Amino acid sequence: MKYKTYVAESLEKAMFKIAVDLGKDALLVSHRDIRKGGVFGLFGKKMVEVTAALPVTSKPKPKPQKEELVQEISKEVVQPQIQPQLQLQAQPQPQIQQSYSQPQVQQAFEYAPQYQQYIPQPTVDSQIITMIQKELAEIKGKMTSLAMAGNNIKMFPGKSQEAYQRLINNDVDKELAEEIIKRVVLEAPPNILEDGVFIEGMVTKHIASLLKVDGPVELDDKGPKIIALIGPTGVGKTTTLAKIAADFAFEKRKDVSVVTVDTYRIAAAEQLKTYTDIIGVPLEVAYFPGEFKKAIEMHFNADIILIDTAGRSQRNSIQMAELKAFIDQTGLRIENYLLLSATTKYKELLDIVENFQRVSFHKIIFTKIDEAVCFGPILSLNCRIEQPITYITTGQNVPEDIEIAEPTKLARMIFGV
Repeated sequence: MKYKTYVAESLEKAMFKIAVDLGKDALLVSHRDIRKGGVFGLFGKKMVEVTAALPVTSKPKPKPQKEELVQEISKEVVQPQIQPQLQLQAQPQPQIQQSYSQPQVQQAFEYAPQYQQYIPQPTVDSQIITMIQKELAEIKGKMTSLAMAGNNIKMFPGKSQEAYQRLINNDVDKELAEEIIKRVVLEAPPNILEDGVFIEGMVTKHIASLLKVDGPVELDDKGPKIIALIGPTGVGKTTTLAKIAADFAFEKRKDVSVVTVDTYRIAAAEQLKTYTDIIGVPLEVAYFPGEFKKAIEMHFNADIILIDTAGRSQRNSIQMAELKAFIDQTGLRIENYLLLSATTKYKELLDIVENFQRVSFHKIIFTKIDEAVCFGPILSLNCRIEQPITYITTGQNVPEDIEIAEPTKLARMIFGV
């Protein structure tokens, strides 16, 4: 093979040079974009470098003159040869005695059948091709989504399909959402499935029936009710404790005491001290498990003792073991309320619950209801675990922003009514 490299302003011009120089038997080996001139390759003119090869197995032909090649290409374009395998009858072509300019020859050469295998057709810039490919991929994705949506439309009849979609949009677990809508469809008369108001009421009713809730704190007759608020950092344990304490002190006129073991967070005890001073209840601070038990026993004459704990990461096994040691070493009957933020995603809620099971909690309080966008994770989690929901908190105001968990109200929140 005889190799030769050509540089031109475009691929088409380079191919024309190859055809003139090496003839129609030349093969394209490679081509690349280069820059010529400039400073260290910068600001140079964009050129095309093409490497071509000419087989040497056949007898070398004399290098055709440029004029002869132009005439040959012109004749082949005007009067193309007939391929034997097509077995078609050739039609006589008139002889055209016309001279061709260089642009015309280039165009003729581009469409000549003999040379199309050697000359790539002009292509769009690679960046444009990439953009088109991305747009096609996006269109394909949208078509797939529409197809899936079309399948969903066939899942449930009437307005029940819209109800199912509302549950999904509110982050209710997919399998749970399907179970709810299937129960609605089975119980509803077929002729009423187009009634959106009826379907809404049925779905809300079924959600309420699935929720496990508990009433407010019930005091013990044989001693103080001891409740510890536990949970991850930032869920609002101290504020929630102040709300419960204020409710029992002001509304129920009960004797309340508060103990805190939150000595990790800066000024945590001072914040709680401010609340207890306003409410008018005593506060004890315990730094070690032994002090913790003594602090509780000092207030055995109270109706209710509320315990504030430090926020713990569910992934930190040392912190979880320390919290468990504080509670277990007292030997007292303490009810642990796990606080969870309503803004937390379902999978994260499952992770928190699974890890706090080491401490053994009994009930759940959902906080930050006012900050949550959707409430489906509350239902999904509640149906997954045994512990009921007892309170929800709806803001930072003490003592107003706390409510007893009520199934129908929660169901309407979850369904987005």
